[in-house]
Parts: sequence; structure tokens; C-alpha cells
Amino acid sequence: MARFDRVYRLLVGKAGQKGVEINQPMRITFEIEKSAEEDPNDSKIRVYNLATATRKAMEQPDLRCLLYAGYAEEGGPLLMMAGAVTFGYTFFDGPDVVTELSVKDGYVEIRDTAVSLGYGPGAQASVIIRDIARQMGLPLVMAADVPDRRWEHGFSFYGAARAALHKVVQGTSLEWSIQNQQLQVIPRRGTTRRQAVVLAADTGLIGYPERTREAAREKAKVKDQRTGDSVNLVSAKPQRDGWRVTSLLLPQINPGDLVKLESRSVSDFLRVESLRHNGDSYDGDWQTELQLVDRNAPPKKKTGS
Repeated sequence: MARFDRVYRLLVGKAGQKGVEINQPMRITFEIEKSAEEDPNDSKIRVYNLATATRKAMEQPDLRCLLYAGYAEEGGPLLMMAGAVTFGYTFFDGPDVVTELSVKDGYVEIRDTAVSLGYGPGAQASVIIRDIARQMGLPLVMAADVPDRRWEHGFSFYGAARAALHKVVQGTSLEWSIQNQQLQVIPRRGTTRRQAVVLAADTGLIGYPERTREAAREKAKVKDQRTGDSVNLVSAKPQRDGWRVTSLLLPQINPGDLVKLESRSVSDFLRVESLRHNGDSYDGDWQTELQLVDRNAPPKKKTGS
């Protein structure tokens, strides 16, 4: 299905202040990677041949960035990425002057937020999570009926908000990530409540789904530097079945969302584990590459847990 009316809107500036707005016909390219992990999502945006004053404005410290993109006939540009600009610079590429922005979703909130939490007996995970989101200054996306638990002897914590969230969700069968500057909390292996998007040939699916399997790692012998003994180092990461698919741009999809994949080889509801948006406003297709997993697959082991 051809879609030619591609539209975008890029906003860059300091929080709470009027910033720079860029749209057609200015050329931009984007590479946006998102996952259901706790680490901030990474994006790279390039803008071509800006005026000198605009380039300098986009290279200032402590900037925020929002990128909307989509198709005019399907509701216009939709929010695809939000975050903090961690690095901005300008370079020359042949006749072009290119301003590149590196953006991380939730970077400032994860880096800078320390929380102070103290609750008496019977403290609920849902209440603690809401308080953490408030102290981080992030909207919370969490269904009312997600798994909950109580700490019979109370709960207290002082330190990084990220560590507090990890501690709470680990004991509550939940997972958290930051998507478009919102704290998203869903059941582990679960999906959000957003309406499922249908991926099929007539809705933008490109080519055929590719079956994937993430296998557990084999055992490896390593030497314990403290004792000198040989020990087994084994990954606890289990096998996870899924599908890798490519579609025309789907800016509204985030990790944790539910999609209905329909093709000759598969027809099933699947969870979005990770994705990558990429495109150039001057050339080529705007595409979304999706890693989908079976909802009954074991959870992916979190790094650092």
C-alpha cells in the first residue's frame, strides 16, 4: 500500500520554553530505537542546512526533543519519540551542513532523580510506583488491575529512582520502561491496554515475517579470581520464540504494545519487544522494524538484576 503524504514535526528547546520548530520542506533523517528494557531508548536525528542561528539554538545544553511523524491521510504526524538531547553538533557532509542530535528517552529523570520513600505496614506496590513517578515528574501509564503486592512490614527506600522501581517491580511481577517521556508499568511479559494494531499486507507489512528464536547460552568454565576455582558461568536466559517484521512507519507503536500479525505464515496476537523507526524525509521509505514475541514466552532476563 503506497503512502506518499509523509509529514513530520520536530520540536527542540528547553523544558517549559518556546523552542525551535522544524517541518517540511526541511530535510531530516531519523533512527529511533526502543525496547521494553529499563535503559533509556536511543534516537539519532539529523537536520540538514539550517540557518546558523537555528543550528546554534539546537546545540545548547539541557534541551528536550519531540518528533512527530506519520502520513497526512492517517491523522497527520503522531508522537514517535521524546527525550533529552544528550549531544548536539554540526558537521559538513559534501555540500550539506548537518546538525545531528543524540536523544535519550527519560535520560534526565533516570540520571537525576533520587527518591525518598517511607511507608508503614501494608504498603502497596501500586502506591509506591505512583509516588516514584510523581517524584520523577513523569506521567504514569499503568492499568488499575496490574499485579499488586503488599509489604507487611512496610517499605522504605532512599536512592536512585531507577533502583527503587527495579526493586518494587521485581517483587510484583511487573516491568517498567520509559516510552515517550512516560513511565510505563505493565505485567511482566504482558502488554499495554492500547488498541492492538493489525500488521498485514494491506496495512503496511513489507515482505514476510521472519521466525526468530533467542536461545539460552551454553555453559562456560571460568576461574574465580578470589578462590582460583573453576566455576560454571551459565546464562539463565531461556529460549524465546518470536517474529521479526518490517512495516511502513508505525509511529504510534511502543514496546509492550499488542499487535495482530496476519500473513501466510502466521496469524496471532504478539507483544512488541523492541522496534526501530528509520526514515529520510527526502528519499526512500519510512519504515518500522519490529521484534515481536509470543506472549507466553519466558521473560527476557534483565541485565544488572
